[in-house]
Amino acid sequence: MARAFSVAALAIAEGGANAVGAVRFTCAEAELEVELVRVAGYAEGFALGAVAAPVRFGVPYTAIRGLFRRGKALCVALDPSACSPHNCFVLARFEGDLPGVPGVTSPAAMEAMESAYRARLNARMASWIAPAPLGVLAAALSPDYLASGPLGTASLACLVALATWLALRFVARLATWGGPPSDRLRDALVAEMSSRMGFASERLAASSPGSPAAPVFAPRPTPLGERPGREPRRGVEEGIDALPLRARVLVPAALAVIGIVATMAFVQRFAAPRDQPPAERQAARGVGQATRGATAALLAGEVRERAEPSFPHCLCDRADSPLWRAGVPILSLLGSTGPDDGAGVIAPILRRDRADDDAESEAGAGQGDAAGEQGDAGAEPGDAGRDGGVARPARGRYDFELAVVNNSGAPVSDFRVLLTFARRDRRGERAGITERGLFWEGALGPGRAVKWHVEAPGTEVKIEPGVTGMLDGETGVASPDAFFQLTRARYRVVRIHAAMMLAWLRDPRARDALAALLPAAPAEEAMLGRIRRATADVIPCSAAVVEGRLRACLFNGGVNPVRGVTLREVAAGEGGAPRSWPVAATLPVHEGVEVTLPLEASAAPEELEVVPQER
Repeated sequence: MARAFSVAALAIAEGGANAVGAVRFTCAEAELEVELVRVAGYAEGFALGAVAAPVRFGVPYTAIRGLFRRGKALCVALDPSACSPHNCFVLARFEGDLPGVPGVTSPAAMEAMESAYRARLNARMASWIAPAPLGVLAAALSPDYLASGPLGTASLACLVALATWLALRFVARLATWGGPPSDRLRDALVAEMSSRMGFASERLAASSPGSPAAPVFAPRPTPLGERPGREPRRGVEEGIDALPLRARVLVPAALAVIGIVATMAFVQRFAAPRDQPPAERQAARGVGQATRGATAALLAGEVRERAEPSFPHCLCDRADSPLWRAGVPILSLLGSTGPDDGAGVIAPILRRDRADDDAESEAGAGQGDAAGEQGDAGAEPGDAGRDGGVARPARGRYDFELAVVNNSGAPVSDFRVLLTFARRDRRGERAGITERGLFWEGALGPGRAVKWHVEAPGTEVKIEPGVTGMLDGETGVASPDAFFQLTRARYRVVRIHAAMMLAWLRDPRARDALAALLPAAPAEEAMLGRIRRATADVIPCSAAVVEGRLRACLFNGGVNPVRGVTLREVAAGEGGAPRSWPVAATLPVHEGVEVTLPLEASAAPEELEVVPQER
């Protein structure tokens, strides 16, 4: 009786396999015995099923439908009618008794199979989990000369993730392959199963004199690229052919990416043009002069650093300005007399009755030209005429445009604006009250504006918006792009407001919006001047009087450091001279310094600006 040949193997998830885990194949005399020791169902694109209990079944050798090698793995396909559902196996890492030694596979071999299965499973799981975090970590810790900018950082992260994935997949394959002993057992199993199936090898045919001669197959044709009589190199070719198609595609791609990144890093590090140091430029004119110039520059820099006092650092969101000292409202109400009016002043148009004109003419005829000039010069809203020595109230009317801008980051729906017009009677009380209600139906988006034309009698007006409140963290603020769109509005007062909001947001486009508003009318100079000071590179903020001293933060928002500035008061009160405070400090880029300066008066200046000391 022929002995039974038993081999344990690891079923892996490759190709058309439908089982993974540890299996044992025993070539008995009548049938092939398959034992599923630790096997789970496998299908491409689906999660693994529950691990099955050990099961043993036998199939006749005629039920073997496929037996071939794929790289270092052995593929065995059984007839589905003979066994189901596990009938396709891709086997690797063979363990058991060596060929020629009788016996069955030892329990130690099965434990090795289970350990190899767990190691392969952990390595494959790590190959999907570890690459992304390692790629992000490598990109975050890489120096700027290796990878800079969003594209370079993302490329480095993808490269590290791909290399990690390939390395872990290679580790999984090392855990799967059992080495030369496994290859010998695999070849022995193929020979044994072929013999049982009736496909005897040349060795078996030679050892059996009475057996029929083995079929003679035509030799394999010689490849076109090889010379006759030359033995092909089998080491490299077999190693490359053993790799799966994905690895054969991804490995050259990864090597190409590594070469490109390494070349870019080398060129950026060693071949980039560099500015010639001042000492080298001076050395071209003479070594002595270069040495003296470099020494003098070092000494001057050291002396300047020692002379500059140390200030604490601070930051500014925006400049201190009277434009938004009380806050920015959710809805801004902007009045103007026409599209070209940017002063934002709503004033009545005064008129006088004919009886008042006749009385004034008689008074002028009796008192001379001087009295007439005094009457014209003293015409006030409350002195339009006189009747028996009692001042008669002025009469007038309003005719203006009212624009409403939504400064918040959320739309405002169905809001109202109430305007109350009135005049004063002889006793100074409000009379002739007229109300106008404005209603906007629908939603007014963030940074959008709406306009009404208003006409009503009166000499004074009170405007009450239906939505009150200031911008805060809950309401948010409209985007700078929305306010930049308002800089192209038809009405000048709306364009000025858009430039102010861009300055409040510290958007660099505020300077372009301000330049488009020049030249300014006399009534607009104060407003535009404050916007200009708020958009300067160096701005003051957080100004306050603390224990009789002025404390402020000087912030440099430019692209170059600033050495030595002067903090100056913009407007002096009661005709006094503007105060100024020189500050001998270096303002780094996008940083600020907090200064404490002496203050003669107890009140803080209304507005401050920072100017270089040479101005």
